[in-house]
Amino acid sequence: MLRSALSVLLLVIGFAVSAQAADKSPEAKYQALLAAAKAGTGPVDWQALRFAYADQPSVNVMDDGLGAVRKSMMTARQANNFPELLTDAKQIIDKDYVDGLAHLMASVAYAGLKQPADSDRERGIALGLLKSIETGDGLSPAKAFTVINVREEYQLMAAWGRRVTKQSLISQDGHAYDALDTVDQRGDMAKFYFLIDRIMAAERAMMQKK
Repeated sequence: MLRSALSVLLLVIGFAVSAQAADKSPEAKYQALLAAAKAGTGPVDWQALRFAYADQPSVNVMDDGLGAVRKSMMTARQANNFPELLTDAKQIIDKDYVDGLAHLMASVAYAGLKQPADSDRERGIALGLLKSIETGDGLSPAKAFTVINVREEYQLMAAWGRRVTKQSLISQDGHAYDALDTVDQRGDMAKFYFLIDRIMAAERAMMQKK
């Protein structure tokens, strides 16, 4: 009887430890943050959500397979085809919730479809995600922005109305940075730095798997 009780106790402890480990897994952490963000009942740590998304082993930060959908989305935006724009944006968001541009395009689509409440919600999400990239002023490596993929670099510059004319990879003090030369509509030029340690680590991990 004592041996049976001990076996049951050990089995319960084993389940508890397994559950605790699952709670700490990258997927579980992301899902918990995602659920809180979607609930909309309190402030959202958009940076933590982005980082947790990228930390999932199943996520390929270099290529998530949505390139064709993103291209279709921008074509729909240029044509003001709001139903198709919303369909494409939702498809991206369903797989990559932290894509700020997709939320911004969803906001534009909802506005075009006369759904202001949904438009405002998506715009708020887009701004939260894009703003969370700004971990500094971006004007030097020491105050670089922090991204989880290269798309975020171009999305932030586009949101600022800036066109990228050159991209350079630099190393400094043990860190890797993308340096983007940009120009705005008035012709004013500026260089911005993005910390890409996470991207480089993901690339190394993929190479090791191969």
